[in-house]
Amino acid sequence: MTTSRVGSLSLVTDVMRDVSSSQTRLAELQNQISSGYKSRDFAGLNGSVEQFTQVESQIKRASQFNRNNQLNIAKLQTVDVALGRITEIADKIKNTIIGANGAVVNTSNLPQVLGDLLVAMGSELNASFNGAFIFGGTDTITVPVPSTNVTNTLNGVPDDNYYAGSKDDASLRMDDRTEVAFPARADHIAFQKIYAAAKQAIAAATTNDSSQLQAAQQLVQSGQRDLSTLRSTVGTTVNNIQVADARLKDLTTYWKELSDGISKTDVVEASTQVAGYQSILQASYQVYARLSQLRLSDFLR
Repeated sequence: MTTSRVGSLSLVTDVMRDVSSSQTRLAELQNQISSGYKSRDFAGLNGSVEQFTQVESQIKRASQFNRNNQLNIAKLQTVDVALGRITEIADKIKNTIIGANGAVVNTSNLPQVLGDLLVAMGSELNASFNGAFIFGGTDTITVPVPSTNVTNTLNGVPDDNYYAGSKDDASLRMDDRTEVAFPARADHIAFQKIYAAAKQAIAAATTNDSSQLQAAQQLVQSGQRDLSTLRSTVGTTVNNIQVADARLKDLTTYWKELSDGISKTDVVEASTQVAGYQSILQASYQVYARLSQLRLSDFLR
């Protein structure tokens, strides 16, 4: 009897349907294993498309913040290097003033010595990163300290007449929730005090006024303390960015695992299913082979 006879037709049809279904699923699983992904398009993600796209968006945004954070850390490290050099310059200014007040140095040379040191300090305050001035606040194009002429400052009174940058702080955004002000501008009170102390010392040296030299010494020392605080603030900001960046990297690792769980193939699970469908196919073919051999008399027994 052939498989098209009424007695076995429905059975054969059911078996062949199972065979077709198993073959389709087996092919899908084999494609998943070979490609490493559950589907080649969103249609195969079984209702997880929205979750997948949201996770992928989070990963991309976090990666962008990571890149920005690394740039900001490098920028702040450039600031710290400049502040370190300015710290050394301030020490030299203080020592020069102390020497003049103690008649250790020739006061006639003091204006030139201090002038040269202020030129060096101005050069540090004009430091740039990736072509942008970093001590000028939101104005990264204008030279923050275009002139190092100490006559731009008042005698012994801190002011920012030497400064040509912006009065607004640039901002640093670490992640979606955290934004802080860039911690250093060239008009910071520490630099104002150092400039004012230098001018006061230059004026005092011309008249051998020891009391004014003493006041200039005290003012530069006050500026040094403010400078130390500023440098500490820069270091704290770097540390905060590093902490935020590490947190973002941890979240990115979690999101990538979540994304992989949605889109990538679990090879062990898929291999187990492949073995199962292969067993089903083998059994189905055996049933089909048995049905193909049946005769009408087998149904009449």
